[in-house]
Amino acid sequence: MIVETRELFFTNSALKKAIAWYQKAPNQTDLPLGVVTSVAPKPDGGLSVQIQQSGASKSREVLFTPSKTLALLLLFCRRQKVPIPRDAGKELETADDGLILIVRGETTTSAPPP
Repeated sequence: MIVETRELFFTNSALKKAIAWYQKAPNQTDLPLGVVTSVAPKPDGGLSVQIQQSGASKSREVLFTPSKTLALLLLFCRRQKVPIPRDAGKELETADDGLILIVRGETTTSAPPP
């Protein structure tokens, strides 16, 4: 078996851009329209997003679960043309200034016939 492991590091700046792409996704109801003022990774792999809506005096916090965070990062990778294998295992880790997406793929191997 061949095992491939990739780590994709998303800085807080990249996470803000990923959130902006997600805001424009059709039929998403998680994020209201507004300016993303900050994004903070949570220890479990989720995100805390602060959004300033027009006309509001206070920003609004929207929390993303790890699975929803993974979905928005995969959407962002697709929009940025970063290939991610569908059948690979995926997990999130928190880093100092962002999130790490770990992609683990396995390929079975064979030998020539005797």
